[in-house]
Amino acid sequence: MPRLRSALLLGGAVLLTTYISAPAAPTPARSRASETELRAIDTAAQVVHAATQETARLNDATQETARLRARLEAVPQKPVTERDPFSFGTTPRVPKRVTAAPEPVAPPVGIEVAPPPALVWPKLVALLTDNGKITAVIGVGDAVEILKAGETTGGFLVREITATSIEVVHVATSVTTRLTLR
Repeated sequence: MPRLRSALLLGGAVLLTTYISAPAAPTPARSRASETELRAIDTAAQVVHAATQETARLNDATQETARLRARLEAVPQKPVTERDPFSFGTTPRVPKRVTAAPEPVAPPVGIEVAPPPALVWPKLVALLTDNGKITAVIGVGDAVEILKAGETTGGFLVREITATSIEVVHVATSVTTRLTLR
């Protein structure tokens, strides 16, 4: 109900404002211009239009003349050519700047640097055999993967699968370990 009341109050305020701001008497009708006034307006409009067109043409012509004169003043120089019979149609390359790598900053004597975190190896969950081919079920974090020899998961490569264990290589560090069933 409060919405209806506020809508009615707003509508009433708009009507009251319109009534107050309306003129008290009707506006007089516009008088029509005489024939001589219309002819004078037309001739003045033609003169003004012709004058603006002529001014625009003069400005364009002066700008174009100045631009062409500026182009004539600058004479391009012929590049110096060097004859190299061993390169055909190639441009010489500018050697790249070699910037020296900043020296590694040693930590202050009193501060110890923490070693990198230990490598978390996956866990061997099961070994499956299907027609003589062995696949490994590996737990990497919260995920469980079924892999054959030569496949990778989570940055680890399964290099070899035997009947009781698998050999796993950490790809980034090339560290190898053997995981066995428990």
